[in-house]
Amino acid sequence: MFDYKIEETNVKISASISSKEWEEGVEKVYETSKSKFNVIGFRKGHAPKKVIEQQYGDNVFFDDTLEFFVRQTLNEFLNKNPKLEPVSYPRTALESYTINDGIKFTIEFEIMPEFKLCKYTGLEFTKGSTKATEKEIDHEIHHLLEDNAKFESVDRESKMDDSVVIDFVGSIDGVEFEGGRAEDFPLTLGSRSFIDTFEDQLVGKKKGDKVDVNVKFPDDYPASEYAGKKALFKVTVKDVREKILPTLDDKFIADATEFETVDEYKKHVAEHIQSMKEKNEESKLENEILDYIVNNTEITVPKTLIDVEVEQNVKRLEDACKMYQMDIQDYLKSMNTTLDDYKKSCEERAVKNIKARYILREIIDENNIVAEPKEIEEKLATMPKKNEITDEDRIYVENGILIDKIYAFLKANNKIISK
Repeated sequence: MFDYKIEETNVKISASISSKEWEEGVEKVYETSKSKFNVIGFRKGHAPKKVIEQQYGDNVFFDDTLEFFVRQTLNEFLNKNPKLEPVSYPRTALESYTINDGIKFTIEFEIMPEFKLCKYTGLEFTKGSTKATEKEIDHEIHHLLEDNAKFESVDRESKMDDSVVIDFVGSIDGVEFEGGRAEDFPLTLGSRSFIDTFEDQLVGKKKGDKVDVNVKFPDDYPASEYAGKKALFKVTVKDVREKILPTLDDKFIADATEFETVDEYKKHVAEHIQSMKEKNEESKLENEILDYIVNNTEITVPKTLIDVEVEQNVKRLEDACKMYQMDIQDYLKSMNTTLDDYKKSCEERAVKNIKARYILREIIDENNIVAEPKEIEEKLATMPKKNEITDEDRIYVENGILIDKIYAFLKANNKIISK
Protein backbone atom coordinates (compact mmCIF):
# COMPACT_ATOMS: atom_id res chain seq x y z
CA MET A 1 0.00 0.00 0.00
CA PHE A 2 1.13 3.56 -0.60
CA ASP A 3 0.10 7.17 -0.41
CA TYR A 4 1.58 10.16 -2.18
CA LYS A 5 1.97 13.91 -2.11
CA ILE A 6 2.30 16.21 -5.14
CA GLU A 7 3.79 19.67 -4.66
CA GLU A 8 4.09 21.59 -7.93
CA THR A 9 6.71 19.60 -9.86
CA ASN A 10 7.65 17.12 -7.12
CA VAL A 11 5.99 13.77 -6.35
CA LYS A 12 6.74 11.82 -3.18
CA ILE A 13 5.32 8.31 -2.77
CA SER A 14 5.44 6.65 0.65
CA ALA A 15 5.02 2.86 0.49
CA SER A 16 4.65 0.18 3.15
CA ILE A 17 5.21 -3.51 2.40
CA SER A 18 4.15 -6.00 5.11
CA SER A 19 6.49 -8.81 6.14
CA LYS A 20 4.22 -11.32 4.38
CA GLU A 21 4.21 -9.29 1.14
CA TRP A 22 7.98 -8.94 1.41
CA GLU A 23 8.50 -12.70 1.71
CA GLU A 24 6.23 -13.27 -1.28
CA GLY A 25 8.29 -10.72 -3.19
CA VAL A 26 11.51 -12.48 -2.21
CA GLU A 27 10.08 -15.75 -3.54
CA LYS A 28 9.24 -14.12 -6.88
CA VAL A 29 12.70 -12.60 -7.15
CA TYR A 30 14.27 -15.96 -6.25
CA GLU A 31 12.31 -17.68 -9.04
CA THR A 32 13.39 -15.15 -11.67
CA SER A 33 17.03 -14.89 -10.58
CA LYS A 34 18.03 -18.33 -9.21
CA SER A 35 19.66 -19.31 -12.50
CA LYS A 36 22.33 -16.65 -11.88
CA PHE A 37 23.80 -18.46 -8.88
CA ASN A 38 26.38 -21.25 -8.92
CA VAL A 39 25.92 -23.59 -5.96
CA ILE A 40 28.07 -26.69 -5.56
CA GLY A 41 25.99 -29.86 -5.67
CA PHE A 42 23.09 -28.35 -7.59
CA ARG A 43 22.45 -27.84 -11.26
CA LYS A 44 22.37 -24.15 -12.17
CA GLY A 45 18.93 -22.76 -11.39
CA HIS A 46 17.91 -25.64 -9.13
CA ALA A 47 19.46 -24.59 -5.81
CA PRO A 48 16.84 -23.94 -3.05
CA LYS A 49 16.48 -20.36 -1.82
CA LYS A 50 17.75 -21.25 1.65
CA VAL A 51 20.91 -22.79 0.23
CA ILE A 52 21.61 -19.71 -1.89
CA GLU A 53 21.07 -17.48 1.14
CA GLN A 54 23.44 -19.62 3.23
CA GLN A 55 26.16 -19.37 0.57
CA TYR A 56 25.70 -15.75 -0.54
CA GLY A 57 24.23 -14.17 2.61
CA ASP A 58 20.77 -13.63 4.08
CA ASN A 59 20.28 -10.39 2.12
CA VAL A 60 21.30 -11.75 -1.26
CA PHE A 61 17.84 -11.04 -2.67
CA PHE A 62 17.25 -7.79 -0.77
CA ASP A 63 18.22 -5.23 -3.43
CA ASP A 64 16.38 -7.01 -6.22
CA THR A 65 13.29 -7.43 -4.05
CA LEU A 66 13.32 -3.76 -3.10
CA GLU A 67 13.64 -2.85 -6.77
CA PHE A 68 10.71 -5.19 -7.53
CA PHE A 69 8.42 -3.38 -5.07
CA VAL A 70 9.64 0.06 -6.14
CA ARG A 71 8.86 -0.77 -9.76
CA GLN A 72 5.50 -2.29 -8.80
CA THR A 73 4.55 0.73 -6.69
CA LEU A 74 5.64 3.19 -9.35
CA ASN A 75 3.70 1.39 -12.08
CA GLU A 76 0.57 1.23 -9.92
CA PHE A 77 0.86 4.95 -9.12
CA LEU A 78 1.28 5.92 -12.78
CA ASN A 79 -1.63 3.69 -13.83
CA LYS A 80 -3.83 5.52 -11.33
CA ASN A 81 -2.50 8.90 -12.52
CA PRO A 82 -2.10 8.49 -16.30
CA LYS A 83 -1.92 12.24 -16.98
CA LEU A 84 1.21 12.69 -14.87
CA GLU A 85 4.45 12.81 -16.84
CA PRO A 86 7.68 11.98 -14.96
CA VAL A 87 10.67 14.01 -16.17
CA SER A 88 13.35 12.65 -13.85
CA TYR A 89 14.58 9.25 -12.69
CA PRO A 90 12.95 8.12 -9.42
CA ARG A 91 15.03 8.45 -6.26
CA THR A 92 14.39 5.70 -3.70
CA ALA A 93 15.06 6.00 0.02
CA LEU A 94 14.71 3.13 2.51
CA GLU A 95 12.86 4.36 5.60
CA SER A 96 12.80 1.20 7.75
CA TYR A 97 13.01 -2.59 7.54
CA THR A 98 12.32 -5.27 10.13
CA ILE A 99 11.38 -8.92 9.87
CA ASN A 100 8.13 -8.35 11.77
CA ASP A 101 7.01 -4.99 10.39
CA GLY A 102 8.15 -5.35 6.80
CA ILE A 103 9.64 -2.46 4.84
CA LYS A 104 8.91 1.20 4.29
CA PHE A 105 10.42 3.27 1.52
CA THR A 106 9.83 6.49 -0.43
CA ILE A 107 10.07 7.27 -4.12
CA GLU A 108 10.57 10.83 -5.32
CA PHE A 109 10.67 12.22 -8.83
CA GLU A 110 9.77 15.34 -10.77
CA ILE A 111 6.84 15.73 -13.13
CA MET A 112 5.73 18.29 -15.66
CA PRO A 113 2.81 19.87 -13.81
CA GLU A 114 -0.56 20.42 -15.44
CA PHE A 115 -1.14 23.94 -16.69
CA LYS A 116 -3.90 25.95 -18.34
CA LEU A 117 -3.14 27.64 -21.63
CA CYS A 118 -3.88 31.33 -21.86
CA LYS A 119 -6.18 32.58 -24.60
CA TYR A 120 -4.34 31.98 -27.87
CA THR A 121 -6.96 32.66 -30.55
CA GLY A 122 -8.96 35.78 -31.39
CA LEU A 123 -5.94 37.98 -30.60
CA GLU A 124 -4.38 40.73 -32.71
CA PHE A 125 -0.82 40.84 -34.02
CA THR A 126 1.03 43.12 -36.43
CA LYS A 127 3.09 42.00 -39.39
CA GLY A 128 5.69 44.36 -40.83
CA SER A 129 5.71 45.54 -44.44
CA THR A 130 7.32 43.21 -46.95
CA LYS A 131 7.43 45.66 -49.86
CA ALA A 132 10.90 46.40 -51.22
CA THR A 133 11.77 50.10 -50.87
CA GLU A 134 13.79 52.11 -53.38
CA LYS A 135 16.49 52.54 -50.73
CA GLU A 136 16.77 48.75 -50.27
CA ILE A 137 16.88 48.18 -54.03
CA ASP A 138 19.57 50.85 -54.47
CA HIS A 139 21.55 49.30 -51.62
CA GLU A 140 21.60 45.88 -53.34
CA ILE A 141 22.55 47.43 -56.67
CA HIS A 142 25.35 49.35 -55.00
CA HIS A 143 26.72 46.04 -53.68
CA LEU A 144 26.81 44.72 -57.25
CA LEU A 145 28.70 47.81 -58.37
CA GLU A 146 31.10 47.50 -55.44
CA ASP A 147 31.77 43.83 -56.26
CA ASN A 148 32.70 44.83 -59.80
CA ALA A 149 34.69 47.94 -58.90
CA LYS A 150 38.21 48.50 -60.19
CA PHE A 151 41.08 50.29 -58.49
CA GLU A 152 43.23 52.71 -60.48
CA SER A 153 46.50 54.28 -59.31
CA VAL A 154 46.24 58.01 -58.63
CA ASP A 155 48.88 60.65 -57.92
CA ARG A 156 47.29 62.27 -54.89
CA GLU A 157 46.86 61.89 -51.14
CA SER A 158 44.86 58.89 -49.99
CA LYS A 159 41.29 59.19 -48.68
CA MET A 160 38.72 56.85 -47.22
CA ASP A 161 37.56 54.12 -49.63
CA ASP A 162 40.88 54.22 -51.46
CA SER A 163 43.06 51.14 -51.54
CA VAL A 164 46.67 51.63 -50.45
CA VAL A 165 49.38 49.09 -51.21
CA ILE A 166 51.75 48.95 -48.24
CA ASP A 167 54.75 47.23 -46.73
CA PHE A 168 54.75 47.12 -42.94
CA VAL A 169 56.68 45.76 -39.97
CA GLY A 170 55.06 45.67 -36.53
CA SER A 171 56.84 45.66 -33.17
CA ILE A 172 55.96 45.71 -29.47
CA ASP A 173 58.46 47.37 -27.13
CA GLY A 174 60.93 47.44 -30.01
CA VAL A 175 60.67 43.69 -30.72
CA GLU A 176 59.13 42.52 -33.99
CA PHE A 177 56.25 40.11 -33.34
CA GLU A 178 55.10 37.09 -35.32
CA GLY A 179 52.59 37.89 -38.06
CA GLY A 180 53.37 41.61 -37.94
CA ARG A 181 55.19 41.87 -41.29
CA ALA A 182 53.88 41.97 -44.88
CA GLU A 183 54.84 43.32 -48.32
CA ASP A 184 52.62 44.64 -51.13
CA PHE A 185 49.59 44.34 -48.89
CA PRO A 186 46.39 45.90 -50.38
CA LEU A 187 44.35 47.65 -47.70
CA THR A 188 41.03 49.42 -48.30
CA LEU A 189 40.85 52.45 -46.03
CA GLY A 190 37.65 52.39 -43.99
CA SER A 191 37.24 48.60 -44.20
CA ARG A 192 38.28 48.26 -40.54
CA SER A 193 40.35 45.23 -41.46
CA PHE A 194 43.13 46.36 -39.13
CA ILE A 195 43.02 47.09 -35.41
CA ASP A 196 42.39 50.40 -33.70
CA THR A 197 43.13 53.53 -35.83
CA PHE A 198 45.61 51.84 -38.19
CA GLU A 199 43.67 52.79 -41.36
CA ASP A 200 42.83 56.31 -40.15
CA GLN A 201 46.55 57.08 -39.82
CA LEU A 202 47.11 56.26 -43.50
CA VAL A 203 44.57 58.81 -44.74
CA GLY A 204 46.23 61.81 -46.43
CA LYS A 205 49.38 59.88 -47.44
CA LYS A 206 50.96 59.66 -50.90
CA LYS A 207 52.96 57.05 -52.77
CA GLY A 208 56.45 56.82 -51.24
CA ASP A 209 55.48 58.13 -47.81
CA LYS A 210 56.89 56.35 -44.77
CA VAL A 211 54.53 56.40 -41.78
CA ASP A 212 54.85 55.41 -38.13
CA VAL A 213 51.46 53.94 -37.18
CA ASN A 214 50.85 53.66 -33.43
CA VAL A 215 48.01 51.40 -32.29
CA LYS A 216 46.81 49.46 -29.28
CA PHE A 217 45.62 45.86 -29.44
CA PRO A 218 42.10 45.37 -28.00
CA ASP A 219 41.92 44.03 -24.44
CA ASP A 220 39.92 41.03 -25.73
CA TYR A 221 42.27 40.29 -28.64
CA PRO A 222 42.20 36.49 -29.33
CA ALA A 223 46.00 36.19 -29.11
CA SER A 224 46.26 36.90 -25.39
CA GLU A 225 50.01 37.69 -25.55
CA TYR A 226 49.17 40.83 -27.56
CA ALA A 227 45.93 41.82 -25.81
CA GLY A 228 45.95 45.39 -24.49
CA LYS A 229 49.51 46.09 -25.68
CA LYS A 230 50.70 49.08 -27.72
CA ALA A 231 52.37 48.42 -31.04
CA LEU A 232 54.32 50.41 -33.64
CA PHE A 233 54.04 49.67 -37.35
CA LYS A 234 56.65 51.01 -39.74
CA VAL A 235 54.63 51.48 -42.94
CA THR A 236 55.73 52.32 -46.47
CA VAL A 237 53.01 53.48 -48.87
CA LYS A 238 53.82 51.95 -52.29
CA ASP A 239 50.68 52.96 -54.16
CA VAL A 240 47.39 54.82 -53.77
CA ARG A 241 44.47 53.45 -55.78
CA GLU A 242 41.06 55.01 -56.27
CA LYS A 243 37.95 52.86 -56.41
CA ILE A 244 36.13 53.25 -59.73
CA LEU A 245 32.57 51.94 -59.81
CA PRO A 246 31.18 50.72 -63.15
CA THR A 247 28.39 52.63 -64.87
CA LEU A 248 24.98 51.16 -64.20
CA ASP A 249 23.62 50.53 -67.68
CA ASP A 250 22.18 47.66 -69.71
CA LYS A 251 25.64 46.61 -70.95
CA PHE A 252 27.03 46.31 -67.44
CA ILE A 253 23.98 44.35 -66.24
CA ALA A 254 24.21 41.98 -69.22
CA ASP A 255 27.94 41.37 -68.54
CA ALA A 256 27.68 41.04 -64.74
CA THR A 257 24.36 39.20 -64.29
CA GLU A 258 21.98 36.78 -65.96
CA PHE A 259 19.67 39.68 -66.88
CA GLU A 260 19.70 41.87 -69.97
CA THR A 261 18.56 45.27 -68.75
CA VAL A 262 18.71 47.47 -65.67
CA ASP A 263 14.90 47.34 -65.35
CA GLU A 264 14.90 43.52 -65.42
CA TYR A 265 17.60 43.39 -62.77
CA LYS A 266 15.82 45.94 -60.55
CA LYS A 267 12.62 43.88 -60.80
CA HIS A 268 14.55 40.75 -59.80
CA VAL A 269 16.18 42.57 -56.86
CA ALA A 270 12.79 43.88 -55.69
CA GLU A 271 11.26 40.38 -55.84
CA HIS A 272 14.24 38.90 -53.99
CA ILE A 273 14.08 41.54 -51.26
CA GLN A 274 10.32 41.07 -50.92
CA SER A 275 10.73 37.29 -50.65
CA MET A 276 13.40 37.64 -47.96
CA LYS A 277 11.34 40.20 -46.05
CA GLU A 278 8.29 37.95 -46.30
CA LYS A 279 10.19 35.06 -44.70
CA ASN A 280 11.67 37.35 -42.06
CA GLU A 281 8.32 38.95 -41.18
CA GLU A 282 6.60 35.54 -41.03
CA SER A 283 9.30 34.32 -38.66
CA LYS A 284 9.00 37.46 -36.51
CA LEU A 285 5.21 37.08 -36.44
CA GLU A 286 5.43 33.44 -35.37
CA ASN A 287 7.92 34.34 -32.63
CA GLU A 288 5.69 37.17 -31.45
CA ILE A 289 2.65 34.88 -31.22
CA LEU A 290 4.60 32.18 -29.39
CA ASP A 291 6.20 34.74 -27.03
CA TYR A 292 2.76 36.06 -26.15
CA ILE A 293 1.44 32.59 -25.30
CA VAL A 294 4.57 31.65 -23.34
CA ASN A 295 4.57 34.90 -21.37
CA ASN A 296 0.87 34.66 -20.53
CA THR A 297 0.72 30.95 -19.61
CA GLU A 298 1.79 30.06 -16.09
CA ILE A 299 3.97 26.95 -16.00
CA THR A 300 6.37 25.84 -13.29
CA VAL A 301 9.28 24.20 -15.12
CA PRO A 302 10.95 21.27 -13.26
CA LYS A 303 14.55 21.95 -12.30
CA THR A 304 15.60 18.61 -13.79
CA LEU A 305 14.59 19.70 -17.28
CA ILE A 306 16.36 23.04 -16.88
CA ASP A 307 19.58 21.40 -15.64
CA VAL A 308 19.60 18.92 -18.54
CA GLU A 309 19.19 21.66 -21.14
CA VAL A 310 21.86 23.85 -19.54
CA GLU A 311 24.35 20.98 -19.49
CA GLN A 312 23.60 20.22 -23.14
CA ASN A 313 24.32 23.85 -24.02
CA VAL A 314 27.60 23.81 -22.11
CA LYS A 315 28.58 20.52 -23.79
CA ARG A 316 27.88 21.95 -27.24
CA LEU A 317 30.00 25.00 -26.46
CA GLU A 318 32.84 22.82 -25.15
CA ASP A 319 32.73 20.70 -28.31
CA ALA A 320 32.78 23.82 -30.50
CA CYS A 321 35.78 25.19 -28.57
CA LYS A 322 37.63 21.88 -28.97
CA MET A 323 37.16 22.08 -32.74
CA TYR A 324 39.11 25.34 -32.68
CA GLN A 325 41.58 24.03 -30.10
CA MET A 326 40.37 26.53 -27.54
CA ASP A 327 39.60 26.05 -23.86
CA ILE A 328 36.03 26.99 -22.93
CA GLN A 329 37.24 29.17 -20.06
CA ASP A 330 39.53 31.14 -22.43
CA TYR A 331 36.69 31.57 -24.91
CA LEU A 332 34.29 32.83 -22.23
CA LYS A 333 36.96 35.20 -20.96
CA SER A 334 37.38 36.62 -24.47
CA MET A 335 33.61 37.24 -24.47
CA ASN A 336 33.87 39.06 -21.12
CA THR A 337 31.81 36.47 -19.29
CA THR A 338 32.23 33.48 -16.97
CA LEU A 339 30.96 29.91 -16.99
CA ASP A 340 28.53 30.73 -14.17
CA ASP A 341 27.14 33.71 -16.08
CA TYR A 342 26.91 31.64 -19.26
CA LYS A 343 24.97 28.93 -17.40
CA LYS A 344 22.66 31.58 -15.97
CA SER A 345 21.87 32.88 -19.45
CA CYS A 346 21.33 29.27 -20.58
CA GLU A 347 18.87 28.77 -17.72
CA GLU A 348 16.76 31.70 -18.90
CA ARG A 349 16.68 30.36 -22.46
CA ALA A 350 16.01 26.82 -21.20
CA VAL A 351 12.93 27.90 -19.21
CA LYS A 352 11.51 29.67 -22.25
CA ASN A 353 12.32 26.76 -24.62
CA ILE A 354 10.82 24.14 -22.30
CA LYS A 355 7.65 26.20 -21.78
CA ALA A 356 7.33 26.63 -25.55
CA ARG A 357 7.70 22.89 -26.20
CA TYR A 358 4.95 21.93 -23.76
CA ILE A 359 2.68 24.77 -24.86
CA LEU A 360 2.96 23.75 -28.53
CA ARG A 361 2.28 20.14 -27.59
CA GLU A 362 -0.83 21.20 -25.67
CA ILE A 363 -2.08 23.23 -28.64
CA ILE A 364 -1.55 20.17 -30.85
CA ASP A 365 -3.61 18.00 -28.49
CA GLU A 366 -6.39 20.55 -27.99
CA ASN A 367 -6.88 21.06 -31.73
CA ASN A 368 -6.19 17.52 -33.00
CA ILE A 369 -3.34 18.71 -35.21
CA VAL A 370 -1.65 15.72 -36.84
CA ALA A 371 0.98 14.94 -39.45
CA GLU A 372 -0.68 12.50 -41.84
CA PRO A 373 1.35 9.45 -42.95
CA LYS A 374 1.06 10.61 -46.58
CA GLU A 375 2.48 14.02 -45.66
CA ILE A 376 5.40 12.41 -43.84
CA GLU A 377 6.19 10.13 -46.80
CA GLU A 378 6.01 13.01 -49.26
CA LYS A 379 8.39 15.08 -47.14
CA LEU A 380 10.79 12.16 -46.69
CA ALA A 381 10.86 11.76 -50.49
CA THR A 382 12.27 15.29 -50.83
CA MET A 383 15.15 14.64 -48.43
CA PRO A 384 18.66 13.74 -49.67
CA LYS A 385 18.76 10.08 -50.59
CA LYS A 386 20.02 7.74 -47.87
CA ASN A 387 20.56 4.00 -47.71
CA GLU A 388 17.97 3.78 -44.96
CA ILE A 389 15.38 6.13 -43.51
CA THR A 390 15.65 5.93 -39.74
CA ASP A 391 13.07 6.47 -37.01
CA GLU A 392 14.91 9.68 -36.18
CA ASP A 393 14.37 10.88 -39.76
CA ARG A 394 10.64 10.24 -39.47
CA ILE A 395 10.38 11.98 -36.10
CA TYR A 396 12.31 14.98 -37.44
CA VAL A 397 10.03 15.25 -40.49
CA GLU A 398 6.86 14.72 -38.44
CA ASN A 399 7.87 17.43 -35.95
CA GLY A 400 8.60 19.83 -38.80
CA ILE A 401 5.17 19.25 -40.32
CA LEU A 402 3.48 19.69 -36.93
CA ILE A 403 5.32 22.97 -36.27
CA ASP A 404 4.28 24.33 -39.68
CA LYS A 405 0.66 23.31 -39.00
CA ILE A 406 0.63 24.85 -35.52
CA TYR A 407 1.79 28.23 -36.79
CA ALA A 408 -0.61 28.05 -39.74
CA PHE A 409 -3.43 27.37 -37.24
CA LEU A 410 -2.37 30.24 -34.96
CA LYS A 411 -2.10 32.72 -37.84
CA ALA A 412 -5.44 31.61 -39.26
CA ASN A 413 -7.19 31.99 -35.89
CA ASN A 414 -5.79 35.37 -34.90
CA LYS A 415 -6.15 38.76 -36.56
CA ILE A 416 -2.96 39.71 -38.43
CA ILE A 417 -2.67 43.39 -39.35
CA SER A 418 -0.15 44.14 -42.12
CA LYS A 419 1.64 47.47 -42.03
